[in-house]
Amino acid sequence: MNKKVLIITGAGLLIGFAEAIIYYNLGKNEKNEEFKFQLPQGMELLKTSGIIIATSLATAALSNIIESWVGKDQPLTPAIS
Repeated sequence: MNKKVLIITGAGLLIGFAEAIIYYNLGKNEKNEEFKFQLPQGMELLKTSGIIIATSLATAALSNIIESWVGKDQPLTPAIS
């Protein structure tokens, strides 16, 4: 694996996990008057982690495919400079 794939996958893992925890807490606290931060436990944590890993790897693979279609000679630059 090249460095770029590892960076994209790692960033995807961090952002994906943070997003999953936010949605988890929104669902768990939907009927509560007071918000209480929680982390999934046991199998729920394993399932959540598995989904996050799979989607992060898919994001890295798709990014790699798109980059090869665009061409390695053309640097990808943001629209806002």
